[in-house]
Parts: sequence; structure tokens; C-alpha cells
Amino acid sequence: MKTVALFFLLLGSVLFAEPSVLTDEPVEQPQEAAPAIVPPKDPTVIDNLFSGVSLALNMEFSQLPDRFYVGEVIPVTIKLTPVDTASGDVEYTLQNEEGLRIFSDTPRREVREDGVYDTFYFVVESSSVRLPDITATLTSLGRSSDPLIGTALSASMLNPPSTYANVLADRFEIVNYKTTVYDNDTNIVVFTVKASRCDIGSFRLPNAVKQGFESKSPGAAGSQMTYYAVIPDSEESISFTYFNLDKQRYESLVIPIIVDDDTVSTQSDLSPTDARHTELKMAAAIVFAVLLGTLYYWKRKKWYLYASVFPVFYLLYVLLPKEEVCVKKGASVYLLPIHHGTVFEKTEEKKQLEAEKEVGDFIKVHLNDDQIGWVNKRDLCSN
Repeated sequence: MKTVALFFLLLGSVLFAEPSVLTDEPVEQPQEAAPAIVPPKDPTVIDNLFSGVSLALNMEFSQLPDRFYVGEVIPVTIKLTPVDTASGDVEYTLQNEEGLRIFSDTPRREVREDGVYDTFYFVVESSSVRLPDITATLTSLGRSSDPLIGTALSASMLNPPSTYANVLADRFEIVNYKTTVYDNDTNIVVFTVKASRCDIGSFRLPNAVKQGFESKSPGAAGSQMTYYAVIPDSEESISFTYFNLDKQRYESLVIPIIVDDDTVSTQSDLSPTDARHTELKMAAAIVFAVLLGTLYYWKRKKWYLYASVFPVFYLLYVLLPKEEVCVKKGASVYLLPIHHGTVFEKTEEKKQLEAEKEVGDFIKVHLNDDQIGWVNKRDLCSN
């Protein structure tokens, strides 16, 4: 029995034994878990993981003026890459400039195949110029460029004639003008100007008793102003010169003095469509009334008579006494119907003045000295 038991014990050990490394097929062993990949701390390594994608914001000067003058508005163009920078908001930081004044805070943008071109405009204020150090930040990603260091440049000084009006421009055009009597010894000229690449706020006539801006809107794309000048009534014209940057020479402009009936001009009078004289309207109404009356007398058709009523009504409207308004003591009388405009008189006492028409918040009034001015509605009496 012992021999049989020993036999079965040996047989079982053979059946359940591990396979031999020499004769049996190898059994796959369980592999240890792979170690976790730790992201690199260097951001440049992350950038290299994206093939064909550039996250760097590069900036360089693309176009700089090679010759310019003190007082000129000069463009400075910056090139940004990559091109998809245009799809995000770019904020610029400008600092350390010298001899320059920023003319337009918002650059003009042009997107091309090779990059984004942003152009800033500066006013040159001295002969020694240093462009600003510029940094661009792409706000959507919070990524900034390396600072673009400004270079030193030199500006030329003009030697202007005595009639120089202190402006340089590619184009400087007088659009409209009007002259009226200001007082017994002087006239006032009001004119509108359109200009391009011009620091229009520096305009000043060389010879004027009194002058100033009634309105101005400077801009890189174009500027416009409404200007007034009080000059002696002996002057037959206003002449001045500006420096034409396009033609590189001084050019003269002349405004002839043709005195209008109104004592004080209005801004709307600068438009040719609004500069109509009441006398011409009255004369036309009289002609139409007489013509229609004659036709009625000749052809005896009543509609001629009915039509003649309209010019007669207009004549009555013009000839009837004007409405009066009560103006407070100390009220400002403005030269033009413009907020923060020129005040040429203040009422010394409460007055009843003849009112002519309204423009916005202003009423045109006739003063006791036969002058005409504009009073803000807030300076009218409450009752």
C-alpha cells in the first residue's frame, strides 16, 4: 500500500508542477504599470509639441519716415506676426518717447498675407526725436511680445514766411466761409476747413484781433474745423499760408471779405444750401403773388387766385413782429449755437429780446445794439 500511495503522490506533483523553462511555452508575466508622464515646466517645450502652430507674438518696425518736419503728423507702422493675431485683441504699451506726441491712440490696421500692420500717428514737436518703446499683448492668450526698442530720428525745422498759419498738411481746403459785421470797427469771418494728415489744432492766423475754434475734430483719416477770426473792417481779405507736405512747398489761401447782412454768423450759414437771404425770399414771394394775380385777372380761373394766397401768407409771416423771449440777467450770448462756444457778450439785466429761430438748445436773438447772437434755452426766464 505504501508503494501505491507514493506512486500517486509523485504523479500528482508532476501534473501540478510549473512548466519548465527549457521544454514548455513561456508564460506572459504581468507587467508593471508605466510611470506617469510629467509635463515639462519649460513653456518652450510645450510650444514644440504643436507642429505647425506658432504661439509666439513677434513685432518689428515695418515703415518709418525717412524725412519729416517739426509740426508734421508722421505714421509709424508696426508689423505683427503671425497673421491670426488679427483675430484677437491687441493692446499696446508705448513709453520712453521723446520729441513726439501721440496723435491717435487707436492704430489703423491692415491685414496682409505676411502679417498684421498697425500704424500709429505722432505729432513731431522737436528736431530731436526718439520713437517709443512698444510692447504688444494679445489679450485673449495673455501673451506679450518682446519690447520693440524705439530708434532715434531727426526732424527738420521749417523757415516759414510771416503769413504762416502754423500747420502742415497733405491737403488743407477751405470748404465754406462767411463774413458779417462784428462791431463798428471790425468784421468777423467764420470758415470751415477740411484737412488730411494735419495737426489742425495748431492752426492760428498771424494777424487777427481775436480768433479761435468753434469746433474741431482731429483724426488720422481726416480733420475738420470751424474757425472764427475778428479782423479790422478795412481788410478786404484774409490770406495765410500752410506747408503742403505732398508738394513739399508753401501754399497760400485767400478768403475774400464779403460782408453779409447778419451781424453774427451761424454755423448753419456755412452750408451753401442754408445761406439764403430773407430779402430774396420776400422778393420771390412778391413776384409770384403779382404773377398769379395777373393770371387770374387775365384768364378768370379761380385756382390762380387760390394759389396767390400762399406767397401772401409768407409775406405776412415775415413782416409780422417777431416773437420775444425773456433772457435772464448774466446770460451768455454766444457767437455760434455751439456748447462751450465763444461768448462775446453777457446780459447786464433781465431783457425781452426778439427771437428769430432755434437750433438745438439755442435760440437766435436780436440784441439792443442791432447785433445777433445765440442764447442757451437754460438762460431763458422761467415765466
